[in-house]
Amino acid sequence: MEDAEQLNSFLVDVFGRINKIEERAMAGGLGSAVSITEIHIIEKIGDREPVRMSEVARSIGVTLATLTVACDKLVAKGLVRRVRSQEDRRVVNIMLTDKGRAAYEYHKDFHERMIASLVDTLSPEQTALLAQSLEKLQDFFRHEEAAVEGETNG
Repeated sequence: MEDAEQLNSFLVDVFGRINKIEERAMAGGLGSAVSITEIHIIEKIGDREPVRMSEVARSIGVTLATLTVACDKLVAKGLVRRVRSQEDRRVVNIMLTDKGRAAYEYHKDFHERMIASLVDTLSPEQTALLAQSLEKLQDFFRHEEAAVEGETNG
């Protein structure tokens, strides 16, 4: 049981540290505070821009209304802009500004450095085992998330 407690403590600590470091690094890189939620919205936009607001909301698991409020803040910070679709004027797409693109790249670089610092110290077999273990953890999170969504929708 001691190993399980140590793993739990480690995961809680790592998750908290990643969030704190991301927020601080982004704030330092942008000169303004950016929440972890805003960072992940920027990430989803940058991965697929221009992208519909509804797609981003669905991908991060929030309502369109919640994303709209968050995007208002990102627009005010000069990180995101809204653009109406030329094909269907009812559709609103969101895109990164130059400042938003810089934030996206900064965040992406942080993750690449984080993973490289780990993978560079492991053998290919250890990397594969870690990936398999983390997949199991991800499956657990998906199951828990689905259960919670089922409780709130059912």
